[in-house]
Amino acid sequence: MSAMKSKPNKQAANVLMVKAKPSEAVSLHKQFQMAVSFHSQGRWQDAAILYDSIIAAQPVHADAWHMRGLLDTQAGEQAQAVKRISQAISLDATKSAYFNNRGLALQAQQHLTEALADFQQAIALEPRLAQAHCNLGNVLQELLRFEEALICFDRAIALQPDYADAYFNRGNLYVAMLDISKACANYDQALALNPDDVDVKFSKGNALLLAGEYITGWHLYDLGCMKLMLKEYKDFSSLFANGDKPLQGLTFLLQADQGLGDTLQFIRYAPVVHALGARVIAEVQAPLLSLLNGMKGVDAWIKKGDALPPHDHCCQLMSLPHFLKTTLATIPPCPVLHVDDAKQQYWANKLGPVTKPRVGLVWNGGPKSRSLNILEMNERRNLPLQHLKALVGIDVEFISLQKGEPAESEFRQAVASGWDGPVIHDHVIELKDFSDTAALVMNLDLVIAVDTSTAHLAASLGKPVWLLNRYDTCWRWLLEREDSPWYPSIKIYRQTSSGYWDRVMQRVRADLRQWALIQQKRS
Repeated sequence: MSAMKSKPNKQAANVLMVKAKPSEAVSLHKQFQMAVSFHSQGRWQDAAILYDSIIAAQPVHADAWHMRGLLDTQAGEQAQAVKRISQAISLDATKSAYFNNRGLALQAQQHLTEALADFQQAIALEPRLAQAHCNLGNVLQELLRFEEALICFDRAIALQPDYADAYFNRGNLYVAMLDISKACANYDQALALNPDDVDVKFSKGNALLLAGEYITGWHLYDLGCMKLMLKEYKDFSSLFANGDKPLQGLTFLLQADQGLGDTLQFIRYAPVVHALGARVIAEVQAPLLSLLNGMKGVDAWIKKGDALPPHDHCCQLMSLPHFLKTTLATIPPCPVLHVDDAKQQYWANKLGPVTKPRVGLVWNGGPKSRSLNILEMNERRNLPLQHLKALVGIDVEFISLQKGEPAESEFRQAVASGWDGPVIHDHVIELKDFSDTAALVMNLDLVIAVDTSTAHLAASLGKPVWLLNRYDTCWRWLLEREDSPWYPSIKIYRQTSSGYWDRVMQRVRADLRQWALIQQKRS
């Protein structure tokens, strides 16, 4: 997983508070009200027992089926939630809350068409239900139907002007549409209604970073990130700014808190902390340890999860840009990474004599999280395998750098089934950690990759990287730029509309043909 992204849009469930019907036993009604009370208090197990008891006693109790399904949704049991709320709907199809909440369970399973229909039905039953309009907007945004989503969020706010979550969701939509000014205006409206909402602060920080407004962006991003990870927030900004050697005599533990690519991007700050006088201990993920060990500016390395040595202060790597007040003009250079000579020679021998330019390919950034937000982002950033067929006929040697399932198996299956794309040599089974990958990359002339840790690795090594970038770009790649202030060797190929890779690959094909001719003339 890469750096934490803007928080996903907020959804709204509806809970119906019902009065006892004349035909209901008073004790059954009281039991239901007690179950709802337990439910609202977070006593889910007690609520489930009571809902189940009511359903056993009165199988036609639609509200009990609905609330039991809502409890399933909140517990992450989405398939079971759909079954139970569907039973409620079969008993009473007049309740908008039933359709709204079944829509949430369907959306969580990525059954977006069915979820869309449920939210539309909820609105048909109760046209002024702001929550259903907001939820419909969320689904339309996932379906990349941005203009329709905007209409839904506008309607939700018109119906309920103090609906903070609707402003938040509309802000997220504007970020996806790359309209940062309107996004921040909506985040500000959400914060005016709910000043302590960490999700909104974090997402506004992301938006500002995307726009290159680093000083305020880092502060909000860092504050929100720490609170969302349930970590105590400590701001060392004043300490870092206190004199020439403000950290003299102190031991700082720098922790890699997010993805592998993030660690590669932000480890550059360790030598900066060391230059301020601190003894630096870096805690990083196991796959990076061999590659990073020996980097200047770090006094000791430990593997993430191992026992922590004594230290005076601890902070996250990605908090350092805030503490050091990084701007676009003051981004530290990449550190020099040592790549094992023997491993480089191994790959030189393995690949054989160089007869044409060698190009590494990465088309999929396999998810390291089952979070719905991460899965959605991962799907948008990945290049479907068939798009590599655009590279057929170019006089280069393609080398796969693609690690992770299901992409590895999908490619091998495609080859076994008669892959009609370019020949791509596949040795990734031998890549055990990033030091192995780095040694292979050093034998290449160019890397073409989606936004994943291998792109960070190749760029950190100074290799030319062509980054295939999704439309709703990560904040680190900024807006409307082909270059990156973080990596001088990166060239960015951006989608011109969400989900549309054809034009990107047409540009890459044309540029790669020209690049290959230049490389061959040089050789």
